[in-house]
This record gives sequence, structure tokens and C-alpha cells, in this order.
Amino acid sequence: MCGIVAHCGEASAVPSLLGGLERLEYRGYDSAGIAWLHGAGHRLRVARAAGRLSALLDVLPADAADDVAVGIGHTRWATHGEPTAANAHPHRDCTGTVAVVHNGTIDNADALAERLSAAGHRIGTEVDTELIAHLIEEQLDGASPGTGDGLDRLAEAVAAAVGQLRGAWALAVTAEGVPGVVLTRHRSPLLVGTTPTALTAASDTLGLCPRTATVRELGDGDTVTLAPGRTLRWRGPGGRETEPPAPLRLSVRHHTVELDGAPDHTSKEIAEQPAVVARILDAVAGRLATGRLLGDLGIPGDRPVRLLACGSSAHAASVTARMISRLAGLPAHVVPASEHSPAGDELTVAFSQSGETADLLAAHADGGPGPWLAVTNNPHSTLARRSDGVFDLGCGPELAVAATKSFTAQVVAGAALALALAAARDRRAVAEWERVLLGIPDRLAATDAMARPVAEELAKAFAHQPGWVFISRGAGVPYAQEGALKLKELAYRWTEALPAGELKHGPIALVTAGVPVVSVTAAPADRLAVNARELAARGARIITVGGAGQDAVLPAVLPTREPPWGPLESVVALQHLAREVTVELGHDVDRPRNLAKSVTVE
Repeated sequence: MCGIVAHCGEASAVPSLLGGLERLEYRGYDSAGIAWLHGAGHRLRVARAAGRLSALLDVLPADAADDVAVGIGHTRWATHGEPTAANAHPHRDCTGTVAVVHNGTIDNADALAERLSAAGHRIGTEVDTELIAHLIEEQLDGASPGTGDGLDRLAEAVAAAVGQLRGAWALAVTAEGVPGVVLTRHRSPLLVGTTPTALTAASDTLGLCPRTATVRELGDGDTVTLAPGRTLRWRGPGGRETEPPAPLRLSVRHHTVELDGAPDHTSKEIAEQPAVVARILDAVAGRLATGRLLGDLGIPGDRPVRLLACGSSAHAASVTARMISRLAGLPAHVVPASEHSPAGDELTVAFSQSGETADLLAAHADGGPGPWLAVTNNPHSTLARRSDGVFDLGCGPELAVAATKSFTAQVVAGAALALALAAARDRRAVAEWERVLLGIPDRLAATDAMARPVAEELAKAFAHQPGWVFISRGAGVPYAQEGALKLKELAYRWTEALPAGELKHGPIALVTAGVPVVSVTAAPADRLAVNARELAARGARIITVGGAGQDAVLPAVLPTREPPWGPLESVVALQHLAREVTVELGHDVDRPRNLAKSVTVE
């Protein structure tokens, strides 16, 4: 959550910072701000605004783009303090000459605030980041850094200041009179990119300059300085200067972040799912029935499996656990990453779109002797680097906050993993299901075309209903849960998702005349139909996904025989339904309130 950018190069920093923030806005959009250096004296200028990045553009001075090519920026998802302009980053010290942007949370903020106030510092916000600026100020003895060795002095001050922090942080710092940027991190990602004319930094590869070809990632405790002339100095924990880590080639194609004619990123990313799945299937082709995929991933095929995930990824993990148990005969269970406990000797499969999910990284830090497999869309992420094997989803950027293509990709990756684990047990069955798996892209594309117009009509009929119920049975339950989550995230409707047989054990009390009930078709379909009739008898309006229904049908093209991964194609129809309801209600589809991508706080 939140996005950091920094720039140090030949051309003005401001256009680079704004471009990076625009690409990172999916990480947080409560407020935004930049700090940059002005004129020959490198005077510090700051602009901040509440709300989307467009509000920041309205308060920038007209000559901002003509200033010195050094600056930092931030787009915020609020954790400490309300989403106001005063609480927006960058934050400054008492002298107004040190500016800090920060991702993460400071656990000892209250104690630091009490000590700094007692020492005479003027603390004007509730934001923990402001305290870091005052700590740096103390290390600089309240004086503006000088020239010459000013950047080294600032780096030393930053390193000493973060030595007093507990929690997680990624920081970019600049100061008046000091042409350069200081970076440091602890348990929050931060990258440095090199272009032909500049050094840039960001919390995500999308925030880097589009001309960036390679990146280096800071490790915990590293302190890095960016200086004019593309001068990069790297200090490891303890402050000793060291060689920068080997650069990694950046694979993100920046043209893929454009809308390309789509009305919003959510719509575009729903439509991309057939191509995403086809790429995954091409990558694993010929390696499932042989079990070779396991060897390529470097993981064992004979241990119990623990799956860790959050949010939509947890629904994909539920699908995967069911498949592993059914196909491979191995014990498999899902644990919400925020509720983890130290693992044993089992195989841990961690599902994370970003690979920077704080709860998953905390679980990894708690250790355990068993191997880890990361299923992620970011093969260079912290989770990927710490794991024994990586299943790269290869989805490309997912800029809408609500997961769509990354969820589908995780389910298909889970299916591939389950089939590979099952190969030793029944190779012929694996080959049979692999053929069904290969048909998913065509079925997703057909569902996309059929469901979109129907979802639009259903949204007109049901959008203003405040509460919705989602039901299914067996392998369909995680998809009902995912559909409910999408509607909750995007349209702000109260939703209940559960196995259909559980309705009569309490939740049916919520059903009144007119309540929409979304029934995701899954085996046994006859029993699911009975449950739907019970609800219709109490006045519910039944929307059947992927089968015949009595009130309304939302089409989904499913295989004739239900596969072990269940009615995956139905999720496209459910995504369209959530999007169309959101559009009908007039909400922002790509940027739902209170949410952000890449949850990097615990």
C-alpha cells in the first residue's frame, strides 16, 4: 500500500515524479504529494493535496517543471491520520528543510511522538512519517545540510534515525541544499532503476521511468544515495559501503498499463483473462502428467501442503487445496496469512499477487523447516526471493485494485500444481484433466462475450438492493465467495457467501422479498436447485450463473463434466456483474474506497 517515487537526473524531476505516481496510484489514492529542489540554491519545494492525483496537479506551481532534477513523491493509503492534505506526504521537520516519504507503519510512533514533543519539536499531524523527519532533524543538529558532503551527512542522519524505529518502512528523503536522494528500507519494498539520463526509485516497478531496463532492490537495512551524474552509493546494514547488488532485467512493458480503448482497467483486465491463462498453460505444457513441473519448481511431491493467502488469493488457495486432496491424496489446508502459526515440515504454498503482502512475509519470517513455493505475479518480489520455488503467473500489470486476472491465474496455477502432484498417483487421470484444462481460455473468452451484456441488464434491475446472498456447493463455493467479495469491494453492497446447505442453519433469516441470490452452478446441481427454490419461496430473486434458472440466468460456459477446480469460468460472469452494478451506482470501478493494491501493512 502507498506508492513511493524518487528521481535524480538531468531533466526536471517533476514530470518523472508525476508519471510514476500516476502508474502507482492503484497502491493508494487518499492523497498525493511531491517534494523537489528549486533553483541554484536547491531550495526545497513541496506540494500536497487530498484525494486523487488530479488534485495535486491543481496545486502545483506553474514553473514546477522547470526546477532542478531531484525530487521525491508519494501516493497514500491512510494508516495514521485522516486522508487530508495536511496528512499527505512528503512530511517535513521543524525547519522545513528535510522532506520524507514513507511506506509502512511505525509501531513505536506514540513513544517517539512523546519524546520528540518533550524535546521541543513541533508535531503538527497524527502521521507517523512526520516523526521520521524530526528524527533526521535531530541527527543533523537542526542545521540545514551543507554542500559537498551534504548527501553523505544526510545518509548518515537517515541511517541513525531509522535505528530508533520499530515496524516497517521504505523511505525516500531529500533536503534543502542537498542535490540528491537518500533511500532505505525495512520490511517494505523499494527499487532503484537506471536509465540513460537518471537514477529513479519506486516501491513498485511500475513507478520507475518507462525507459528503465534494469532494477536493483534494496535489502533490509540498506542505505542508498542517488546523486547527479547517475552516481549510486550503496551502504549495507551497519553503514559500510558495499557494491550494489547485481541488476535485474525489468520485464514489464509499460505500454501494457494503458487502457487501449477499454472504459476502465477492471474491464480491460477481465477481458485479458483468456490470454493470461493461455500463457500459463503454454508454460506448463508437457510437464504435468510427467510430474516434471515439481522438479522444475524445486519442490517435493510427497508432503502435506499448507496454503497461505489473503483476500481473493485465499479463495484461489481454497480451490487448490481441494484439488490437491482429491487428485494427489495429500493432506492440504488453507490458513489465512494473518492467522498463521509457525509451520512444520510441510510444503507451504503462498499465494500473493504482489509478492509483498505483509502478512505472508511475516509468516515466512516465523520460519519452519519445510520448503516454500511462491505463486505470484512478481518473480522479483520479496516473497519470491525468500522462497525455495516460484510459480510466476506472468499476468502483466493489474492496475485495478480488485483482483480479476490474477485470481484466475492463481486458480490455473493451483490446478497445474495439483495435477503435477497427482501424476505419481494416476497419470492417466492427470492427462484427461489436462485436456480439460487446456480448454479454459476458449471457455473464458466465450463467457466474457456472453456475460457482459446480461450483467449490464441485471445491474439495472438489482443494483440498488443493499444486501446480496451468494451460494453454491462443493467446488463452486470459493467462486461464490469470490463473487461476493468483488461486489463488496467495488459496489459497497453487503454480501453473504456460503455453501447452499448452510442457509437453513441461520442465514436464511436474512432473506426477504426481492433479495438477490446469486447461485453459482456446481455439482450436485440438483441439490443446489432445491436450495434455490427454498429461497425463491421466501421472495428471493435467483440469479443462476452457468446453468438454467427460474428468475434470471447469467451465462457462463462450463465443461460438460465438472473438473476438480470447479466452475472457474463462472468467475468472469461474476466479475462482470460486480463491475456493472458498480457502474450503475456511479462508483469508481478501478479505485474503490478504503482499498489499495499490494497490502504491505499488517
